[in-house]
Amino acid sequence: MFKISTLCLLLVIATQAAMVFAEDICPVKLRFEKASHSLASTLLNDQSVPAIIASSWREANEKFASEPPEASIARYDLNGDGWKELLLYLSGRGMCGRGGCHLIIFAFNPSKHKLEYQTVHSSSDDILLLNHQPDGYRHLAIRQMDGISLIRAEQYTLYRWQEGDLAQTGETLRLPSPEDHCD
Repeated sequence: MFKISTLCLLLVIATQAAMVFAEDICPVKLRFEKASHSLASTLLNDQSVPAIIASSWREANEKFASEPPEASIARYDLNGDGWKELLLYLSGRGMCGRGGCHLIIFAFNPSKHKLEYQTVHSSSDDILLLNHQPDGYRHLAIRQMDGISLIRAEQYTLYRWQEGDLAQTGETLRLPSPEDHCD
């Protein structure tokens, strides 16, 4: 007969395994929320952000004052260190091109007690987070978009993330079908 403590331990292990398995089957879709222009400006004006990105934001806001660019954010602990990275998505006139709009990733630096710029890519805000790999990388699937025509690709492009490095893998992924019951 099993002791209650053994049964509880088996239940905890099964629950953890089910969550890891579910993430492999059903990726987590990042949810972006509208951010204020002042928050985006504060993030972009940090000295760790390349000057060209900050100046692009300022120039787009000045040039298209009647329809200024938009900022959206999502937070997720990409590398499992207990600190959520902040993904800043800039879209709208002056922020998008043929490769998509700006996706900028910031990570919290605990020794400096602040968010710091990590990387920027042309992209869309349609991002799926896949499982952590044994080599320590988390895989992200980003649906590419033409930022001029706003046409999104049918497939996601796979990237790997580790400690501020977001690198394209050269692989693609099709959307899960509705029968997969991923919500």
